[in-house]
Amino acid sequence: MLTDKVIRPFRSDLNPNLDFHSLTITSGENLPHWQCNDAIYHISFRLADSVPQSVRERWLHERECLIADAKQYGKEISEETERKAQYLYSEKIEKYLDVGYGKCYLSKAEIAKLVANSFTHFDNVRYRLHAWCIMPNHVHVIVEAMRDNDLSKIIHSWKSYTAHRANEILGLTGAFWQRDAYNHIIRSKKEYHFQVQYTWENPEKARLHNWPWRWENDNI
Repeated sequence: MLTDKVIRPFRSDLNPNLDFHSLTITSGENLPHWQCNDAIYHISFRLADSVPQSVRERWLHERECLIADAKQYGKEISEETERKAQYLYSEKIEKYLDVGYGKCYLSKAEIAKLVANSFTHFDNVRYRLHAWCIMPNHVHVIVEAMRDNDLSKIIHSWKSYTAHRANEILGLTGAFWQRDAYNHIIRSKKEYHFQVQYTWENPEKARLHNWPWRWENDNI
């Protein structure tokens, strides 16, 4: 694990030359999922008990109201409006998660190691990892899918394998992860640095000092 954070220069050939002709937007349980060729993503997903259903439904309602207001005034739902609605919902989720609601199974070393190993297993085979952080009740991953590897399948494989093994280890049944995942396409060098730094510094933001379950690719 890394112990000191170093923001390295952004390699020139890493600048995402996004192929927007390949952009697809699909509906998740709560959020739209964006995907296109040659993209680098910030992915986040959380434990099933990390946000109460009543709280999540209230925030989803607020998100829907923002979109409904745009429609009411005859505006088309632009990409910018959709992204703003998604950001507001995700920001509220992040603040809530950092409080440490739920059983926080990922704070157990055996479970955190399981999740970390699932991330690294196909690194440089199906995808390239840029950074990741495993928090007590959620995870962040900065990842670049290799060509011909579907991002949704990558995320599904992480969640499916770790849910099965974690339930075995903990003696649990039922949902381990919340069904949906936050999926954000990184669009610039500046944003890339911000997202990597946000991922790295999330433990300090949540007042978790000397947190071992995070990593950044020194070769990027």
